[in-house]
Amino acid sequence: MPEADRSFMKDLKALDRRLGMKWNGEHFVATYDRGYGEPVNIHRIKADDGGFKQPDQRDLAIIKGGDLSDEKPTVRLQKLAYASEVMRRETQRKHRENIRDMTKDDRRQLEKAFIQRTNSSKGNATFRRIAHKPGKNVVAVA
Repeated sequence: MPEADRSFMKDLKALDRRLGMKWNGEHFVATYDRGYGEPVNIHRIKADDGGFKQPDQRDLAIIKGGDLSDEKPTVRLQKLAYASEVMRRETQRKHRENIRDMTKDDRRQLEKAFIQRTNSSKGNATFRRIAHKPGKNVVAVA
C-alpha cells in the first residue's frame, strides 16, 4: 500500500489540520474530517490518463481552490456575477455572429420575409420593377 509524499502531507496539513489522504486501492483520495462519522472524500488524485499518480502541488492547488471558507460572501457573489456577465456577453456575441452569418447570403430572402411578416408592403420583388411616373394616368387597352 503506497503512502503519500511526506512534504505533500506537511503542506496538506498546513492548509487545514482536518485534511487527510487515504489509498482506495487504485488512487489516492484527499479526505476531510468533519468531526463526526467517517472522513468525507473531497478529491481523487489521478493521472491524466486515469492511472496512478503521486500527489503533488497541482493537487494541493485544486484542493485549496475548492475551499470556500476563505472568501467573504460578497466576494463570492461578485465572482458569480462576473462569471454570469462573461457568459451573457459571449452568448450575445455568438447570436450576433449567427445573425450576421445568416444575412451574408440570404439578404433578399430575409428582406422579403421581414416585409411579409410585418405587413409593411406587398413584398414586391427586388428585380423587374417598373417605375411609375407620378401625374400620368395609366390606361389599359383591351
